[in-house]
Parts: sequence; structure tokens; C-alpha cells
Amino acid sequence: MPYTVTLAPDHTAFTVETGEPILAAAKRQNLNLPHSCQNGICGQCKAEVLSGQVQQGSHAELALSSEEMAEGKILMCCSTAQSDVALKVAGYNGAGAPPVKTLPARVAGIEFLHDVALLKLALPKAPPFVFWPGQYIDILLRDNHVRSYSMANHPANADILELHIRKHEGGLFSNMLFGEAASVKEKAILRIRGPLGTFTLQESEKPVIMLATGTGFAPIKSLLRHMIAIGSRRPVHLYWGARHEADLYQLQEAADLIAELPDARFTPVLSRPSESWAGARGYIQQHVLTDYADLSAFEVYACGSSKMIMGAQQVLEQERGLPKNAFFSDAFTEAAV
Repeated sequence: MPYTVTLAPDHTAFTVETGEPILAAAKRQNLNLPHSCQNGICGQCKAEVLSGQVQQGSHAELALSSEEMAEGKILMCCSTAQSDVALKVAGYNGAGAPPVKTLPARVAGIEFLHDVALLKLALPKAPPFVFWPGQYIDILLRDNHVRSYSMANHPANADILELHIRKHEGGLFSNMLFGEAASVKEKAILRIRGPLGTFTLQESEKPVIMLATGTGFAPIKSLLRHMIAIGSRRPVHLYWGARHEADLYQLQEAADLIAELPDARFTPVLSRPSESWAGARGYIQQHVLTDYADLSAFEVYACGSSKMIMGAQQVLEQERGLPKNAFFSDAFTEAAV
């Protein structure tokens, strides 16, 4: 039987089916609740149970402390309702969030950079598509398959969306873009749903550290463009990590964006560099530890692999005093082929 989930403080309500994860039900009904990985890893979809009964998946303990669980905190991505439920969700923007829409998109162009496709999608001009920098869209494929990608462009240019898609051997959508048998080509029509996600820049004057691995640069790029557009003077330090130099597929563009901000630094980092690489080596979180002794007054925005995000959050909070509420992330997890 269906149950009703009510969100505080604005009393938004939606239904959830028996056995259906609360987050999945919210997304199905176009509610944009805070989330990232949707696999119980990142902890972005935490909520406090105010009333009702909820069954939580066993892997929630990966992102929830024993204290949080004792306080009634859950992860909405892996929790199911056992009765009508009331939740308090930090970061929920209620009616103020951009509306989630399903609409057609035409492939306006594809540019291949190393093993990354820069896919540009043209959207209908009316009504305008509205999103916040850092958000993502779902591409709706056949047989109910969905693939999620962050927008790299600025919302002021929302009629053309820019997505960064890495090639994955055997990947469902990847195979549609790369190779001789690619079926997604210029002028093809796709269906998309969005905007989704809450990986967005907070209204603050605190210094910012941005961490990206691989195509995690895409939403970071959107955030940087937003900061440039609003004339932000917040100090920014971008760390972009990859294995090889070619994996930093927009290295010069990243440097150019940083150069447009009045107080910004850029540190590209390679874990498997060639002998000719003169830049930083190793892993990005280790370079943050070297560069900063105290992060208590900072905000960190991290996007990329779940391993990087979990490691960075732990070490920056424990060793550099980063407040728990000052770490914002978007974890990329590979979908099953």
C-alpha cells in the first residue's frame, strides 16, 4: 500500500509505494531532494525522521555515524516507509527550486577530447529551461534505463546544455556515443529530465576549495562560470586530479576560468604522470593537506569518484578542522551496463 511522506518545513507531501526508496519516489514525482550518489555512500540525502516508521538499508552505516542513527537520521536513497512519515531534510529548497521537467533535446554537436565526449544538447526555447550551477540531468533511454550527467554550462546559456561523458567499455550510453557503431549523432533527439541535484554554490563569503576528478570537472566548471558571472570575490582554489595529462581534457580552459577570478589558484594533479610532467603528483586531497593547515573557515565542493569524495571528506574534517556542514559533494558512480 502507498504511504505519504511529508517534508518540513513547508509540508510538501508525496506518495511512496511499498518497498520503494523514499528518494526514488520523490524523484519520480519531480521533487528535487538533496542527493548525489543514490547508493548510500555520499550521505547527501540525510533526513531526520520526525514521525512514522522507516526501514533503513544496512549499508546506510557507511555514511551515517552511530550518533546520527540514534538521533533518527536516515538516508532517503536506501530507506523505505513502513507508515506515513514526516521528514526534516536539510538543504531542501521547497518551491524555490527550479521545476523538474521532461522534455526533448536535439544533439547540437559532439566534440571528442581524448576519451571524453563533450555533448551539446539544444533544448526548446519556450518555456525556458532553468537550473542552478552544479545540477545534473537524466538522459532517458529505452527500457527504462537512465544515465545522469552534470551540466557544465552556465544557466544563462541554458538553451544549449554541455555534458562531459567519459568513454566506458561496454557502457550503455557510452557505446551510443563512441565508435563506428555510435547511434547518437548530430541532430539526434534524446529525452531528458531535470534539473536534478543540490550540488550548488552556497550564499557565503567563505573561501572555496574545489576538488574534481575526471569528468567531475563538469559541474565545477558550471560553478566557476557562475562565480565569474556574478563578480564573486571569494578566494578559490581548484584542484583537478587525473591519472594522465590527457585525462585533464580541458586543462587550458580550466586555467583560463581561474584566471578570470580575482583571487583564485589552480592545481592540476596527476597520479600516474609522465617524466615530462612538471606539475603536482599524487592525489588531490594530499595536496590540500599540504597547502592548508586550517580549513575551519572554508567551504569545500567535491565532485568525482566516490572513493575520492569519501577520502577527502574524512581527512579534511579530521585533520584540518573542516566543519561537517561545509563539505558539499556530487559523487559519480558507474551504472551497470
